Amino acid sequence: MALGFMRRHRRWLFAFLWIVIAAFIILYIPAFEGSTASGPSEALASVGGLPITVGEFQKAYLRQRQMYERLSQRPLDPAALRGLGIENQVFESLVTERVVFLEAKRLNLAVSDDAVAREIATSPQFQQNGAFIGAAEIRRLLDLRGMSTEEFEEAIRSDLARRKLEALVTAGVSVTPAEAEREFRRQREKVRAEYVLVDAAPYRSQVAVSDDELKARFEGRKDTYRIPEKRVVSYVLLDAEALKPRVALTDREVDSYYEEHRDEFKEPEEVCASHILVKVRAKEGIPEGHEDGEARTIAESLLAQIKGGADFATLAKKSSEDKGSADRGGDVGCFPRGRMVPDFDNAAFSLAAGETSGLVKSSLGYHVIHAASHREEAFAPLERVKEGIRNNLLNQRATALADEKMELLGAALRRGRSLEDAAKEQGVVVAKSPPLARGEPAEPLASPALVARAFELKPGEIEKEPFPLARGYAFIALAEVKPSRMTTFDEIKERVKADLLVERSFEKARETAAALKVRAEKAGLEKAAAASGLVRKETPSPVGRGLPWGDLGASAALDEAAFGLPEKTLSEPVGTANGYVVLRLLEKPAFDHAAFESERASVVASLKEAKKRQLFEAYLKQARQRFAIERRPDVMKRVVG
Repeated sequence: MALGFMRRHRRWLFAFLWIVIAAFIILYIPAFEGSTASGPSEALASVGGLPITVGEFQKAYLRQRQMYERLSQRPLDPAALRGLGIENQVFESLVTERVVFLEAKRLNLAVSDDAVAREIATSPQFQQNGAFIGAAEIRRLLDLRGMSTEEFEEAIRSDLARRKLEALVTAGVSVTPAEAEREFRRQREKVRAEYVLVDAAPYRSQVAVSDDELKARFEGRKDTYRIPEKRVVSYVLLDAEALKPRVALTDREVDSYYEEHRDEFKEPEEVCASHILVKVRAKEGIPEGHEDGEARTIAESLLAQIKGGADFATLAKKSSEDKGSADRGGDVGCFPRGRMVPDFDNAAFSLAAGETSGLVKSSLGYHVIHAASHREEAFAPLERVKEGIRNNLLNQRATALADEKMELLGAALRRGRSLEDAAKEQGVVVAKSPPLARGEPAEPLASPALVARAFELKPGEIEKEPFPLARGYAFIALAEVKPSRMTTFDEIKERVKADLLVERSFEKARETAAALKVRAEKAGLEKAAAASGLVRKETPSPVGRGLPWGDLGASAALDEAAFGLPEKTLSEPVGTANGYVVLRLLEKPAFDHAAFESERASVVASLKEAKKRQLFEAYLKQARQRFAIERRPDVMKRVVG
């Protein structure tokens, strides 16, 4: 086993194992406080017969949650976690791990014990200052977190299998010189341009179409107007908001929640203050501010005026060097401890309401601070937060009721009950959807996954798993298939007319833009625009490929036209979402061949990695279709709540 290699080379492995163990220490912290009805070995789902256990999901869920909490610098409540979609992210990553394992097995990409040992021994990123821990210490750390040496080795083996599979799939990826230059240009090239947009919208009222023209267009493009296959589903919507009238809540329960969760209603100590600032120059050569002695003298003079009865706000407007607050009479608003720079903060919180400080020195300069009010830390009174508590508890109970009905309804469907009977048992109704088009979700079933599944079902077939929606959950059964069919002219006449009017208005805009270009070649773009009642504009700054062109938005056609133009040259009319634009480059730096040559290797490497990643992701997406994925939403619900 690889552990034998570790015993023989314990000093070699110190840094590698320390970092890996640190990672697993994070991974193996229990993911959820309290107990759960689901044991860690219970199957949450399976992929090709391989289980995904509750324990695995919990550990991965915690790791993902901690990452988001580090980014947001605060704990995340369950609603925020659901909004981020962490549950689905974690589940999909575990499914991908199983797919990789199964694909590696299918292709006989075995990872031997020797390969695991070599990986442990030779990975330079896991070495640390030449010092390594021994096998005994490794086992102690693993025991501390309830992890076996077999689990540790298997994690390394799994990573090696993925890398072998990825290497096999992406072995043929290469980057041509033309691709490398194109990528370099995309990253580096920027141009600045002037432009005139000819909007097509005003021409809509200037064009007309006859019935004969409409009929001719319809006959020539019948397939364009063909009505696609649509599907009608019967559905049960478990909407927490709709279920809210079914839940009860007493005033006593609201009062009890307030008493048991008082910390949620704590209002921190807060000061509302104004100040006058005299800035101290931060560095030599910077014009803003004063030398320290001069700033102090000015501040002492202002303080003396305030002590002599001068109005604080009037003096702040006249003399404060804090541009952000001077216009407001020095008012910096209300703030808790820690919001302001430390010296200002300490001084402000030492003042009573209505009191004015002496001189306060901070990293910004000298302040005179006036406290308008000073509220001590307190708890919001029940009367003020009562309605918020009531709504929150009602929402929680309605959501719990929807979840309960979702589990019971799903269980009934899996036992063979009809959608109608299962719905009746739960006191909810079955409704019919409008005809759904492929790839076009519609309220209240606004779920791409639901619509995609509707096009997989057979008539009368029930999907026994729920689809999460913004409003709750939905169960569906296919009620009707409306086959694709040719439409009649009378059915589609208004759409044909709208299409033709848009097309004609864009033609008019293109003609105007072409005439504008001819005039601009002689008189310049600004004069040509003014003569046509149009407006010449400039990009506010140099524009790179793929970035917005001012109010024109981002456009591949604009990029192609602009980056292919010589400097000071007018373009042909370029189509945009709103009409046609004529542009002229004001600045176009020459291609930097020397910079490209110096960075060619890194550009090629980066582009190659990106192409490999895209190819491997596409491969895994296809490979996923080979393996049955079975979910257990009832277990998932117990785990994440």
